[in-house]
Amino acid sequence: MASSNILARLPGLRHFVEVARQGSFRAAADKLNVAPSAVSKQIKNLELSLDAELFRRARGRAGLELTEAGEILLYRCASVINELSIARDELSELRGLQRGHLRLGVNEVLASDLLPGVIRNLHSNHPNLRYTIFVENTPEMLSRMHDGDIDIGLGYNFPSSPELETLATLQRRTFLITSLDHPLARRRSVRLEEIAGEKVIFPDKSLALYQMLQDALVHSSVDVKDVMTTNSFTLLRQMVQDGVGVSVVIGRFLQKKRENIAFIEIDNPMIVSKPLSCCRMAGRTPTASSVAFAFAIKSLFAQYGG
Repeated sequence: MASSNILARLPGLRHFVEVARQGSFRAAADKLNVAPSAVSKQIKNLELSLDAELFRRARGRAGLELTEAGEILLYRCASVINELSIARDELSELRGLQRGHLRLGVNEVLASDLLPGVIRNLHSNHPNLRYTIFVENTPEMLSRMHDGDIDIGLGYNFPSSPELETLATLQRRTFLITSLDHPLARRRSVRLEEIAGEKVIFPDKSLALYQMLQDALVHSSVDVKDVMTTNSFTLLRQMVQDGVGVSVVIGRFLQKKRENIAFIEIDNPMIVSKPLSCCRMAGRTPTASSVAFAFAIKSLFAQYGG
């Protein structure tokens, strides 16, 4: 049967399922809020189109019984109705994206590198969405998610917790970054001992990366010169580019604008890869806009193997 003919039969299928459930034309008509004659006509047309009898009158006052053909059709209709219900919900979500408010929390480095492209694409597809974006470290982001200030968070070092639902992850390696004219700039990997005596720009002490780097330096008995500490990765990268010092970051940056920075993977057992995660609070009904954002992030992570 052509798809257009199948679509034309959908009202008949709806009436058929209701008659099968209720056991009579009149009860089905009451449920559907139509005349019994309308239900009878729809069933008759459906039987003609399928060339099969779907109901037979049961003995006594038992009402209608499904024929074998009717049993087969009812079984298949259950799947169709389920899919139509899912489609209805998805279409409702899509309509919801014609307007809405997406509230995001994101780590600072991602706010400049990853997020603009994702928001640009969302805005292109859903121009009436409004955004509130908090640039926070991960503990602050968790607090805002718990309080309901943001719907979804994107960042590093989210804890494992039953209260938190992880929607997507991307495993990221840890790199030493230097200016392009630094002696280590052409290396593919570097041991931590090789940066002894270097001027180092440290991330803020509130960040897990700071503690991981400090622990690794102590464990390897490596002394460096602390020339700057900052909670801004944008500033940190600029200072590295200008030759003020070297630093350590998680992951290569995803922005389109290339920076004059060399990335050298660190070969040290205490410097481990870290996941970039997209999370929300578990047990809360997600907004349509946050579902769309999570889908965009999953698609992006898939491109990078995450």
